[in-house]
Amino acid sequence: MHFINTELMELKKIVVQAIVGAVLFVIISVILEGSYGQEIWIEKVMKGLLFGLVYGVFLVLKEKFIKKGN
Repeated sequence: MHFINTELMELKKIVVQAIVGAVLFVIISVILEGSYGQEIWIEKVMKGLLFGLVYGVFLVLKEKFIKKGN
């Protein structure tokens, strides 16, 4: 049972990191764009979701295949 809780905590940590990465991506890219129209926001949010998904997959693969020195 302890193993399941540990895996769940690791998954939550990865999900939170991916969400934060996506939000930061959207905010920074909108600021750099310089235009704040609705179509820009929609485009940047879609790209941010894609970035968050790719970043989350990267974090999972890193966690699974790159073992820490335990």
